[in-house]
Amino acid sequence: MAEDPVLGDHIVDGSGMTVYRFKPDTAWPMASTCEGDCVAKWPVVAPVDRANTKGLIEKNHLVLDRPDGKKQQTVNCWPVYTFTGDKKAGDTNGQGVGGTWYAVAPDGKLITAP
Repeated sequence: MAEDPVLGDHIVDGSGMTVYRFKPDTAWPMASTCEGDCVAKWPVVAPVDRANTKGLIEKNHLVLDRPDGKKQQTVNCWPVYTFTGDKKAGDTNGQGVGGTWYAVAPDGKLITAP
């Protein structure tokens, strides 16, 4: 987890990179709609061992088996991604992109602040 002056507390991956949700995805049934070129720009977050998570509620820790064969970490059943436009830990360049990509709060909700 990281804290940003604008976004507040938000989830990061093991390298400190901001984690995002894609609004067209669904939590139930758990499904990702980001495929092909989308996944090239917004890589899926690989499954994380529960012991290596900080700040996540355990019941919110699930893994999605994607149609492309990849396994994807979810938070509160929502698939999560990183962004190739973020170059270093702490970057939040994906926030609000296209009105569909948003950083993820520790409870799995979208952070829609600027």
